[in-house]
Amino acid sequence: MAIDFWTGVVPQLCRTEPAVWDAMIAISGLFEHPDQCADFSLLRAEEKSSHHLNQAQQDALAWYSRSISRIHSQIELGKADPFIALISCVLFICIETIQGRMEEALILYNQGVRLILDLRTQVAFGGVSATNAALLEQKIIPLFLRLGTISLTISGVQPSELFAVAEKETGASRFTSISSARTAITVLATEVMLFDREARVHLDTVGCEAFVSQDMLAKKQCLQAQLDDWLRAYNCLCESISAESSSSLTFEPVLLTYHAAASILLSGCLTSSETVYDAHIADFVTIIQQADLVLSASAGPDGSQPPFTFEMGVGIPLFLTSMKCRETSLRHRALQLLQQAPPMQGFFKCTPVALLAGNLMRLEEDYASMMCEEGRETLAYDSPPSIAEALSIQSMPGFIPEEARLSFCGIFRPANGFPPDIAESDVAGWGRDPDQLFLHYSRKKFDATSGVWQQVSEIVPLEA
Repeated sequence: MAIDFWTGVVPQLCRTEPAVWDAMIAISGLFEHPDQCADFSLLRAEEKSSHHLNQAQQDALAWYSRSISRIHSQIELGKADPFIALISCVLFICIETIQGRMEEALILYNQGVRLILDLRTQVAFGGVSATNAALLEQKIIPLFLRLGTISLTISGVQPSELFAVAEKETGASRFTSISSARTAITVLATEVMLFDREARVHLDTVGCEAFVSQDMLAKKQCLQAQLDDWLRAYNCLCESISAESSSSLTFEPVLLTYHAAASILLSGCLTSSETVYDAHIADFVTIIQQADLVLSASAGPDGSQPPFTFEMGVGIPLFLTSMKCRETSLRHRALQLLQQAPPMQGFFKCTPVALLAGNLMRLEEDYASMMCEEGRETLAYDSPPSIAEALSIQSMPGFIPEEARLSFCGIFRPANGFPPDIAESDVAGWGRDPDQLFLHYSRKKFDATSGVWQQVSEIVPLEA
């Protein structure tokens, strides 16, 4: 997405800025010889003493250390160029994320945001060249916005200050470029993710859907209207570009996956029901089809994917699909693509969430099988349905029964503490090590005494 930045700006600076040169050598070394932490973000296990880096990885980190030292020396001497410091910060974030060290990368990201805000102030007073000012607004800020959107998938991470000053085009009736459409869906996806957080707190506070406030419902409707407007404007842009050019054009399938994912996520806001997602089979199909295109384009000659992408990849939409789509063949295909995708995508780690989605999927299928044995039937498809077929599937009995569906609550490691409704005795019954990760979820369970279904909280070890 930021091709000009990586193929133009950075190589040019490598000629004159040793810190940038050193950082790029580190990135190249780690890309060719990745050593990636596959733990969940903010749940990183203690590094084992047996963990050793090979020579190539050690060399790459030595170049990284050298780059950091150069920047620190310039700062101490009062000779640091804020713009070079920002470019270096971007490269340092890349180095940390390619290793899966998201905690360190987030610290650097926040430092980068502060540098951007300072530079914007300098731009206003003419303290930055026109070339650098344009690069800041057109390339670097959009890149940080995209990284900021990805970072919100990590529990507890707050939105970047940049979203408060970003030019929002989500209400635009037309886009002038793919870049403007990309920035618009980035900001809009962020707003949906933040609304999802707000909606969960609101629903917990009011107790049930019947008491949801009109203000919250209005916010939800407004966001959906903006998503609809974005899709219309994006389609118009694509038609316009195609009509004006006879060349073979490549649009960005990933943008459609984020639009579909945002629509799916928004539909689940302000409700505790897992069946609301059944109306989004067409969106799930879109995500799978577009993700397949993206991954086919990024695959190497041997079919393998790169170990890392610094941009918004298809990992997040595929993860949402594998968690919320209850049509068996579509869901399994989404998980398969998620497992194939680059393991590190910005601040998003595909490997651990694929493990999570796979565990949740197996649990639901086990519960559905138990219900089937008790008289409830389920329907599986030999191949994923077409979009046309998908629109009618929701009326068919092919979905996992609502009673077998799980609501994901979180992941925890006993050594780090317990969720509010989980006691130490609940974990002790499994006889596992304190460092074992557990999947925490809730589900409907029939109470034979009262004769009603109740929502219960349960845990299971998270295993490959």
